[in-house]
Amino acid sequence: MSERIDAHLAALSLEEKVDLVTGLDMWHTRPNERRGIPKLKVTDGPNGARGNGLMGTGVATACIPSGAALGATWDPDLVEALGVLLGEEARAKRAHVLLAPTVNLHRSPKGGRNFECYSEDPILTGRLAAAFVRGVQSTGVATTTKHFVGNDSEFERNTIDTRVDERTLRESPLVPFEHVVKDADAWGLMTAYNRLNGTFCSENEWLLSTVLRDEWGFDGFVVTDWFAARSTAATANAGLSLEMPGAGRFYGEALVGAVEAGEVEVEALDRIAADMLRLMERTGAFDGDGDFTERTLDRPADRALIRAAAAAGSVLLRNDGILPLDAGTLTKVAVIGPNARNAKVMGGGSAKVNAYRTISPFDALVERLPDAEVSWEQGSDIDRTTPALRRPRVTGPVTIEFFNGYEPEGDPVRRATRDEVDLLAFGAPAPGVSADAYSVRLRCEVVPSVSGPHEFRLVQSGRAVVRVDGAVVIDATEGEYERGGAFFGMGSVEIPGPVELEAGTPIEVAVEFSNRDAVLLTGFRLGLVSLGEEDLLGRAVALAADADLAVVVVGTNDDWETEGRDRDLWELPGDQPELIRRVAAANARTVVVLNVGAPHDLS
Repeated sequence: MSERIDAHLAALSLEEKVDLVTGLDMWHTRPNERRGIPKLKVTDGPNGARGNGLMGTGVATACIPSGAALGATWDPDLVEALGVLLGEEARAKRAHVLLAPTVNLHRSPKGGRNFECYSEDPILTGRLAAAFVRGVQSTGVATTTKHFVGNDSEFERNTIDTRVDERTLRESPLVPFEHVVKDADAWGLMTAYNRLNGTFCSENEWLLSTVLRDEWGFDGFVVTDWFAARSTAATANAGLSLEMPGAGRFYGEALVGAVEAGEVEVEALDRIAADMLRLMERTGAFDGDGDFTERTLDRPADRALIRAAAAAGSVLLRNDGILPLDAGTLTKVAVIGPNARNAKVMGGGSAKVNAYRTISPFDALVERLPDAEVSWEQGSDIDRTTPALRRPRVTGPVTIEFFNGYEPEGDPVRRATRDEVDLLAFGAPAPGVSADAYSVRLRCEVVPSVSGPHEFRLVQSGRAVVRVDGAVVIDATEGEYERGGAFFGMGSVEIPGPVELEAGTPIEVAVEFSNRDAVLLTGFRLGLVSLGEEDLLGRAVALAADADLAVVVVGTNDDWETEGRDRDLWELPGDQPELIRRVAAANARTVVVLNVGAPHDLS
C-alpha cells in the first residue's frame, strides 16, 4: 500500500473506516472532511456514461452500440477506442467509476440482458471486455466488470442459485473476468445478485478471496450490484469492498457492530477500506475540485466512431442483388414496421441512457432520399405492455415541470422537455428537486391516427391523475393498486382510462404526478391504445405493393429485452414473421432489417 493509504488507515476511527465502504446515496460514496477524503461518484453503464439520471433520463451522453453488436465486430481495437470515449464521457459527468462492462454469457436466447453482453463465447467476451477496460481506465476512470458471476438469466435473479461445477466455472463464466484482471489490470468488479452453488456472490469467500484475489492477483475494489448485499459479517469477511447504494443496509452501523462483536476482524475491515482508498488514488479523486456539475461532449469524431462501430456490428445474412441501393433510381419507398418509426438503439434497464441523438430508419431514409416519396406503415403490434406515448402520436415536445412537495403548486423549481410521456427516478428526479417529496406536471399534444374508442393506460409508482383537454380520465391518487412487472416490479399494473377520439383531431394530455406512497423507485408511464380493429398487416402490404422498394424493420423493443426479466417468447413478437412473408410476396425488392439484441425465431 502507499504511504497515503497507510496514513489514512492509521488515523481513521472504526466508524470512519466503515464509512469508506458504505455508500452515501444512489451514485456516491461517503466523504471524510476531517481527513480530506473525497466522495466518489459512479455511473451506469455499458452503453454510455449516464450520470445522475436513471434509465434513459438525465444529462445527454454518447450512446455506443449494445454489447451484442460489439461482440459481432470481433474487433478489440475498436472496442478499446469506444472504451476511451466512454471514459471521457464519464469524466464529463464527473464520475470516477463506470459501472461496466457486462460480460455474462449468452446461455439462453431468451436472456433478457443478452443485448448488454458480448457473446456466448468466453474467450471472445474476455478479449473484448479487456479491451473495453483498458480503454476506459486509460482516462483515469475505473470500471466494474459485471456481474461476478453466473448472472446469465434475469429469471428470479435476486434469489436464484446458479449451480455450476468448478471445472465448468473456470472454463466458461469465470473466463471473461479472468481476462479483465490479468490482461487489463481491472480496478473493479461488481458482484451478481444470484447465489453461486448455495452462497450469494456478494458473500462468497471462495469467489472473492480465493479465486479473485489469491489466484488471479486482483488488487482492486469489489462493489455489490445495487441492493445485492445479503449479510454483514460474511460479506465483509469475503472481501466485498463497497455496499451500494447508500445509506447501507448491511454495512454502515451494522458493520460497526459486527467489528465490535468480533464477527469481523479489524484487519478484514482495513483490507476493504484500503481498496477504496486505492481506488481514489487511481482515479485522481484526491486531487479533485469537488465539482460534480455534469457536462456534455457530443463531438463529431465520437459520432463517427459510434457509427463505424454500429456498421461493424451489423451482419448481412443474404443479398439477392438489391443492395447497395441506388438512391437515384428510387421514387417511392415503403418503410414498414414499428421499429422503423421509433429508433431502438438500446435495451432496457441500467444500460439505457439519454442519447445525444437518435434517428429512426424512417427519418433517416426521408433525409437521405429527398427526391423520393417515403411512407410508413406499422404493419404489426409488437408491444409486450403499453409503451409510453411518443412520436408520431405526440406532436411537438413533451414539457415537464418539477415542484418540491406533493402538490404541483407555485413556481416550478425546474423545467425540461422529454420525448416520451414517462418519468423514472431513484431519489431526486432532477437537480434541485427534493427526493423526499416532489411532484410534476407534464403536458403534450397528441393526435390520434384512427377514430373510435381508445384507452389510456397508466403505470405508476407514486400517485398520478391524467387529464385530456382538462377532463379527468384517470385518477389514481387514492386506493390500492396491484403491482405489475414494470419498474423492476415496483410499478402498478396498467390502470385504464377509456376515451373516444377522432382521427386527426389534436388533444391536450396532462399528467400530474407525485412520489407519495412510492418506495425506492418513483415515476409513471402513460400509453394510449386504440380499441378498434385495425388492418395493420393489410395496409402495410398495400403500401409495399405500390412502392419500388420496401424496407421492413422487424424486431423487439426495450420492454422485451431488458434488465429485470427474461423474454417469454422465442419467436418475434406480433405478426412480424407473416409481415415479412407477405411484404416480400408483394414486392420483390424487399429489404428486411432485424433489429434485436439476441437470436429470435423468424418462422
